[in-house]
Amino acid sequence: MSYLRDNKVWEEDDNINWDVIEISKVDDKIIKRLIENLKLDKSDLSENFFISFESLLKLGKKIEPVLDLFIKETTEIHNCKVDTFNFILDFVKNNTLKYVLVPQLYHPDFITRARTVLKLEQAGDLSYLNFILPLLNDPDDSVRWSVIRFLNTHIHLLKNPLVNKEIKCYIGKELNPVIREKMKELFKKI
Repeated sequence: MSYLRDNKVWEEDDNINWDVIEISKVDDKIIKRLIENLKLDKSDLSENFFISFESLLKLGKKIEPVLDLFIKETTEIHNCKVDTFNFILDFVKNNTLKYVLVPQLYHPDFITRARTVLKLEQAGDLSYLNFILPLLNDPDDSVRWSVIRFLNTHIHLLKNPLVNKEIKCYIGKELNPVIREKMKELFKKI
């Protein structure tokens, strides 16, 4: 099957893990799967998280009934993902963006995510902190590194119990030794 993307035709590989679906053909089952991909009860992030996040925003009002049902059935949302969930909910119900850079922070392209964190660091904008913290679990090293740079620039944030707890939990999970050492250095500064 061929798809037209960026004015180029490319062939579908057998190993592609996503489908192109017309919005009119999206049903509740697909929406539930997108919400499940967010894994709101865990701190984990994956490529599926970012693709699902973007897809849910694009579906807009169509996801409202399924989202309302999800809210009634859900007992726990991970601390770092509460604001993400509320962002989606607010966007769907009111069609407004209070934090305009959140779609870029959770963009499927890791370069866009990393650049957005670095822009927020340079601007000194701390209002996005609760959206940046989950990116400590980003699958890409460059995004995690940009989050560490952000926290290093705003070292006073480490006194915040939520920030402190998230970083301590994540140090043990970090596989990249350079990032792990940089995180340990952050704690030596406070």
